[in-house]
Amino acid sequence: MSFLRASLFAVLLPSLAAATLTAVSRDAQASVSIAILFDDLVRESTTASIITPMEAHAVWENGRIYTYTRVHVDRLVAGSVTPGHEASHEEWVRTLGGVVGKIGQVVDGEPVLTVGRPSMLFVHQGPVGALEVTGRAQGQFPVVADATHTLRVVRSIGVGALLTATKPMKPFVPGTQSLQSPNGATAKLYASDVLHDRALDEAAVDVSSAWKRIHGAENGQ
Repeated sequence: MSFLRASLFAVLLPSLAAATLTAVSRDAQASVSIAILFDDLVRESTTASIITPMEAHAVWENGRIYTYTRVHVDRLVAGSVTPGHEASHEEWVRTLGGVVGKIGQVVDGEPVLTVGRPSMLFVHQGPVGALEVTGRAQGQFPVVADATHTLRVVRSIGVGALLTATKPMKPFVPGTQSLQSPNGATAKLYASDVLHDRALDEAAVDVSSAWKRIHGAENGQ
């Protein structure tokens, strides 16, 4: 390699690296989350439903990129839809990260809402006109079909590393051993343990039952 070519390479390499970091930035502070208990996930949500994303738009807000995804509410599991949205059965969900122009921001631990792919979603009220996912990616359970064509819910691939009260949880890898919850009370169980790899209908029954127990008690019922 000639001296001139080597010098140009040495000058261009840092510039290319800086350009790459500018184009796609990652929020390292959000890469590890505290595992949320199932009862807390239910308690902190206003609605749990089966949704299918229809379209998504990313925008800048306060120096960060947010993505607004319009979702169709296929099935209400618990709670109620946003007032005024009963007829359309559609909602807007806001998540951190996205791409605006040539700038992208990736935030670990955020739910991954893909157009056309349904999920069981736990949400609460966010900014005016939009909802936010409770527990971030821990409040999303994609719906998949197993080998027998049975619909099941699994942990979101966006969950990443989770910390529990006792030890770190391994990141979810599709195809690993099921973490189905045991029978009995769910107060001390993590959301992923209760719902991951459960048949959709069974999971929906458990969520509905927990919702009545928790939100009914809060309302004095």
